[in-house]
Amino acid sequence: MKQFLDFKEDIHKCSKCGLCQAECPIYKITGNDCSVSRGIFIMLQGVINGELRMSKTINRYLDLCLKCGACSKFCPSGIDIVDIIISAKHEYLKQSLLEKIKSFVQKYLIFGFIPNFINIFTQKIKSKNFEHKVIYFGGCGNKLKGNKSTVKILNSIGIEVLTPTFNCCGVPYLTRGDICEFKKSIKNFIKIIKKYNINEIITTCASCEKTLKDYSKWCDEDDKKILDSLVFKNIYEYLREKKVVFELKTKKSITYHKPCNIGNFDDILWLLNNTKNLQYIEMNDYDKCCGLNGIAKFKEYKIMCNIFKSKINNIKKTNTKIVTTSCLGCEIALKSYSLRNYKVLDLIDFISNNI
Repeated sequence: MKQFLDFKEDIHKCSKCGLCQAECPIYKITGNDCSVSRGIFIMLQGVINGELRMSKTINRYLDLCLKCGACSKFCPSGIDIVDIIISAKHEYLKQSLLEKIKSFVQKYLIFGFIPNFINIFTQKIKSKNFEHKVIYFGGCGNKLKGNKSTVKILNSIGIEVLTPTFNCCGVPYLTRGDICEFKKSIKNFIKIIKKYNINEIITTCASCEKTLKDYSKWCDEDDKKILDSLVFKNIYEYLREKKVVFELKTKKSITYHKPCNIGNFDDILWLLNNTKNLQYIEMNDYDKCCGLNGIAKFKEYKIMCNIFKSKINNIKKTNTKIVTTSCLGCEIALKSYSLRNYKVLDLIDFISNNI
């Protein structure tokens, strides 16, 4: 695992070209250079050189970043800003009692007690038996919503679905800089997966998929060998590979919000365009961040409201009443500021409920 100082050369590579400004949702609202990659790198360079200390002020800008990765995609130096921010967050976490308290609450309440309590009342269904078997990683979504949609869809194409009780993939801990807790999530996943002689892992959440695929960057060699033997796929890859065409019972019009972490949108687009009785209407900026990381930033409410308003307006312009997505976090964010103007569903849940 890379420590903060291990990113010294990456931070130095930043040419200060400013291309990140055109992509950063926060910079577009604030116009503050400290809120964009270039400004953050200048501050972190000061920390490395001993001219600045990892302060509450710097942490504020690290927190303000939505971790959407938009800037990295257009960075001519190929710098992964999210990994650097996570390492800097980890450095601050080690010295801040308040951040440690927040991480404690996050672990034991938000991603511990609450989903585990809801899981008691969540209905699960048993998969039909087929020769081909896959493991479904539902994470928090499985605890909150159950596995009915995924099992129903995959069973319909002759795939048996095993649904072990996994905990959260750990991405909330990672983005907070709590790398120690994130590593425990990896260990928990490996402990469970070793019980099965199945190497195909299916996800329905973009954030879970990306996190699982990144596990090997954060673990030791023994665990890396196990992870490298696994194949992580989003359910949409399966559906497209098998050229599955669904038909809705009645005609529906929907729009779609693309999560920042989705790496295979072409598969989702194929499903949207090849489902009978489904009219897909693309919203403006369908691939722009929903602002999930900003929901908990009450001190930055005015900044985040601009992101939310923009997304709401783009949804309204489609004249649809159903918004679909493929990330539990995006689903929660879109619902939280929908004001009943539209219904928000996971795309797999939507299809399962309408075929």
